[in-house]
Amino acid sequence: MEGRRSTQAGDGTLPDAPSSRSAATASHPAVTSKTSLTTFRFALAFFLFGTLNNISYVIILTAALELMPKGVPTGVVAFANIFPALCAKAIFPYFLKGEVQYKRRVWACSALTFGGMLMIAWFESAFMRLLGISIASFCSGLGELTWLQLATRFKSYAGEGVGWFASGTGAAGFLGASAWWVVRPLGVKGGLSLLSVLPWLMAVSFFLLVPSAETLIAEREGLGAAAGYAALATGEEGGGGRESGGVVSAEEDDDEEEEEEEGIRPNRDGANVRLAKANGAAPDDASSLEVSLSFSEKMELLRPMLFIFVLPLAIVYLAEYTINQGVAPTLIYPLPTPKEHPVLSHFIKKLSDYYPLYQLCYQTFVFISRSSISIFRLPAIPKRFLWLPTGIQCFLFLVLTSESLYAWFSADIASPLTIFLICIEGLAGGSAYVSVFHQVAMSDPAKRIALPSDADEEDDDDAEAGTAASLPELELARRVQQQEFRIACIGVADTLGICLASLVSMPIQVGLCNAQVRSGRGLCKEV
Repeated sequence: MEGRRSTQAGDGTLPDAPSSRSAATASHPAVTSKTSLTTFRFALAFFLFGTLNNISYVIILTAALELMPKGVPTGVVAFANIFPALCAKAIFPYFLKGEVQYKRRVWACSALTFGGMLMIAWFESAFMRLLGISIASFCSGLGELTWLQLATRFKSYAGEGVGWFASGTGAAGFLGASAWWVVRPLGVKGGLSLLSVLPWLMAVSFFLLVPSAETLIAEREGLGAAAGYAALATGEEGGGGRESGGVVSAEEDDDEEEEEEEGIRPNRDGANVRLAKANGAAPDDASSLEVSLSFSEKMELLRPMLFIFVLPLAIVYLAEYTINQGVAPTLIYPLPTPKEHPVLSHFIKKLSDYYPLYQLCYQTFVFISRSSISIFRLPAIPKRFLWLPTGIQCFLFLVLTSESLYAWFSADIASPLTIFLICIEGLAGGSAYVSVFHQVAMSDPAKRIALPSDADEEDDDDAEAGTAASLPELELARRVQQQEFRIACIGVADTLGICLASLVSMPIQVGLCNAQVRSGRGLCKEV
């Protein structure tokens, strides 16, 4: 329509207008300090989400030997600690329709994880403890989906949210293990009861730390209210503000009071969409759009990501956790002497010290690699190279398995070389995780949408204005759910790999140890 000004929404949040940005910054000198505080809150919140969401998983694995009666293999704990998370990641993205209810999920995950950890602490029967472990695992899987999906609501800053979340999951490894060793003298009941308060800190972080998407984007871009645009609310407030779902003009005609009658209609792709009060109101009264992606639409979104994202991440974690749980426990060497290994001899005093040292090195380098984007400001692995960590991990699995079978490493460097390779394993796995989720969070296959400006629509009648405004808002609301689903369906990949590894690792460990005994090397039986 003539006289109508269109604005390109580059990332679905705010128009990227350098001139407006510089002008707003000049007129608002407080932007810099506000931006640093807002950015810090955003980064800290997602770091804590990653840490607190995964720390219960690490604590349970670390305490596995003390949770089960003698004779029950620790692999049972490992399986109960991962399979429910796989179920959560496999079910929720595909079968739940409509907008993600973040508040409800956060309360549910915090409360159920708290209850699960108390069940483990207060009941001594294996069944009740495994049930508590399963509940905590399910909530951990659902929590990971929730935080990754929440990051996509910040659009062009979704990659930073994913990066800080990944860094937090890396920190959960050694923080969780350390936390258990600190409370271990209190016993299972006292120690886990004390640590059960940690899930509630997730809810506290969500409601107190997370800035609104509008605040983060507007302040960091230096636009504020000067640009006259704000992120489109998608129906639920969380963390102190509405999550961003797109762009809607914030200039409101005071005389415009008509509201569009609520109704349900399919969009052009068959998704059911409910429009409620799509009247182009200001941010506090913004439109509420309910979009429901069909199962077939979700399959269409998943199909192109299977080979690029899902498969390489699943194989990375299958190889990685098979090394950790099946191969590494059999890589036992004679105790190092101070003369030959002056550093290593300080850490390894007995044969049972090898495996904890392997895990410490692994967790440290997982944290380093998962923090590559957020802390070290390194770029994510390009999409075309995402299979590279998979190849490295499979190569490491073959090398370490052959070393376990044939002991072909030179005796004087065997243990240091094994530790070095396990560090590389941590780097490969962590970099694959953060890069895959970062690439998904920052990619948006949808085309740019031209949005009409209310300032140039004064000559249009109310009906035309309402219709014109609802179409881009509908599309933007739909894109929000597309991005939430895309990042959620990737989440099943790493958990599937870990779950499969927990099944194959037990026979692999037994087979490798038996092969060592047959060849005259019985150290694996002495641990």
